[in-house]
Amino acid sequence: MDADIARALAEAEELELVTTGRVSGQPHSVRLRFAYVDGVVWLRTGERPSAPDASGVRRRAKSERETDWVRNLEHDPHARVRIANAELEALYEPSADIAGDLRRAVDLLRQKYGAEWVGDWYLEMGRIPVKLRLGA
Repeated sequence: MDADIARALAEAEELELVTTGRVSGQPHSVRLRFAYVDGVVWLRTGERPSAPDASGVRRRAKSERETDWVRNLEHDPHARVRIANAELEALYEPSADIAGDLRRAVDLLRQKYGAEWVGDWYLEMGRIPVKLRLGA
């Protein structure tokens, strides 16, 4: 791996993740905070806030709470990561141990961004760990 890319993966605040829209088939881009170790980009997402109906008490279904980029990866696991003027191929690896992977992702994010930024609420129910293997 190029030294500039390796440095960016270790030090950059954000990366750009490009997925393929599951409905449109078009590229969908989002900027995210991340951690990188051993060829894997670790991300963490959570539920969208519930949208109330007229009574103010409606709960969204699971599929409505997940962010679009996660739903796109579930539909097509191939993605691209843009960082340090480079575009890297990535492959989404669904978690076999969501709780364990979430703890791993949060630990790595705390190491990178600090405990003040990555609080315990990152481990709450509904949070989703996301693993992207680079070069896949």
